[in-house]
Amino acid sequence: MRMSKKKLVMKLAAISIFAVITAGTLTYMPTVNTTPVVAKTISDLEAEKAENAKKIKELQKEIDSYESDIQESKEKQKELQNQIDLQNKNIDIVNSQIETINKDIKEKEKKISDLEVDIDNKQDDIDEGLEQFKDRLLAMYVNGNDSLASALVGSTDFYDMLSRIELISSVAKHDDDLINSLKTQLEQFEEAKAQLAIEKDDLSKSLEEQEKYKKELNDEIKKLNAASEKSKEIQQSLENEKASRERTVSEKKKENDAIDSEVASIQAAIKKRQAEAAVAAKKAAQSSVSNSSSNNSSSNNSSSSNSSNTSSSTAGNGSIAGTSGSGSYSGTLGWPVPGFNYISSGYGYRWGSLHGGLDIAGGGISGASVCAAESGTVILVKTGCPHNSPKHSSCGCNGGFGNYVVIDHGNGLSTLYGHCASVNVSVGQSVSRGQAIGSVGATGYSTGYHLHFEVHVNGSRVNPAPYVGRYSA
Repeated sequence: MRMSKKKLVMKLAAISIFAVITAGTLTYMPTVNTTPVVAKTISDLEAEKAENAKKIKELQKEIDSYESDIQESKEKQKELQNQIDLQNKNIDIVNSQIETINKDIKEKEKKISDLEVDIDNKQDDIDEGLEQFKDRLLAMYVNGNDSLASALVGSTDFYDMLSRIELISSVAKHDDDLINSLKTQLEQFEEAKAQLAIEKDDLSKSLEEQEKYKKELNDEIKKLNAASEKSKEIQQSLENEKASRERTVSEKKKENDAIDSEVASIQAAIKKRQAEAAVAAKKAAQSSVSNSSSNNSSSNNSSSSNSSNTSSSTAGNGSIAGTSGSGSYSGTLGWPVPGFNYISSGYGYRWGSLHGGLDIAGGGISGASVCAAESGTVILVKTGCPHNSPKHSSCGCNGGFGNYVVIDHGNGLSTLYGHCASVNVSVGQSVSRGQAIGSVGATGYSTGYHLHFEVHVNGSRVNPAPYVGRYSA
């Protein structure tokens, strides 16, 4: 495991903060009580693309690292499972041994029980033989111990007498041998019983040892199972982190795709407008040459009288001729949100990306009229974003613009109006200076209600300040 859970959490938090910072521009408003806003429009597109590409590369490294950690975790789980399987086999062996020992103990107990019965029977036989022997001895004593004499007197002849004497001797010897035999068997039974008791005790000790070993194996399996579960939790955490990075990469790629799409739309609209203007200018030039030839003589006659009235068509009156050129403008562009002149964020680089316009905000600005800064032709309108509320991530609408309008004013100059709540003009429509073209909102990637206003020269962003008299409403 290359990264602790705590480090993972801290790293996630850092990435989240970094994503918020790079995804949009936070606004600092020290004196005006308004909601901070973020302008995430065409002004930041190229810088955002570069930042996204860098971020994707970093995230891909993290994804590769997580993949390696996940594989390592899987190998560890496999090893733990092998150990668990081996210990379970050991438990099966121990259970078999315990079963055998228990069977042996039962057999020993059965033999001991049988011996105890035999011992009791032999003891009864011995006791009975002794009683009979005692009875005969008592009878002999009562009769004066003259059994031999009685046998001799009662015999019919010498041979009968010898037989009687031999019989008496055999009976006495038989009694003695019987008692000795019974006593010997009793001693043997007792010895066998004692031996069985020893064997049973040994088996009980062996059983105790096997039960103890089985408990140790079960305890070890519990530890291995706990380690396996912990490893699975770590793997799941790693997979979640990897999936999170992959989702972020996917989102960044989608953002770049959206940026490319919006840039292409704007550039196509500007090129189309420039081409149309070029064709119109060529026709105007041809018409001018024709008129000049036919009126040459009359023009010469009146040149002195009209020279004092000649003036530039663009001098100080705010008019702009043509759609391609230097982008210069004589005069001051009209303020796009009359009545609201608080600039929450100006033009310039912040946190590694260019904020290419002015964010005009203020309390109560939501729904205020957005007005054309100068007369011109609407060349691009994007609508359809329903997410008109402050947010801290892109809703994905129109590359972060939300609802927006681009107006061409001629001489290569155009203006952009982003995050509108509504738009009430269409492509190709001519608008006049100060005409309402929509209302202020927070559509697209915007953390608060405001208008993002940009000035473009031939499609490139420039600082709007010189064109609007530096924040004058």
